[in-house]
Amino acid sequence: MVPPGVNGAEVIDVAYRRYHLALGAGLARMAGRLFRIGHLGDLNELMLLGGIAGAEMAMRDAGMKIELGSGVAAAQEYWQSTAAALPKRELPPRAPEPQPAQPAGKKATAGAAR
Repeated sequence: MVPPGVNGAEVIDVAYRRYHLALGAGLARMAGRLFRIGHLGDLNELMLLGGIAGAEMAMRDAGMKIELGSGVAAAQEYWQSTAAALPKRELPPRAPEPQPAQPAGKKATAGAAR
């Protein structure tokens, strides 16, 4: 829902023309009073964060008083706190730390490739 004095159609228009983000409109009695984030096909939480960020920018451009990142942060907090715990798994070993280069003129130590 958009606040009184803001037309949801303007948010939709700005989102599309400025950010290439397609938002849905409110229908019938809700026309101009809201916009919707919809999707066709696969959509996961990380993809939706981009849609929320674009909607925030469009809302601000349309005159709404919104702190950029507030919706994204709220979604991140929610998803992180409700995500299922991952089972522990054995990780591959770490690569060895890089060794400093030998100064010029020093001979390689025993066991080094010749």
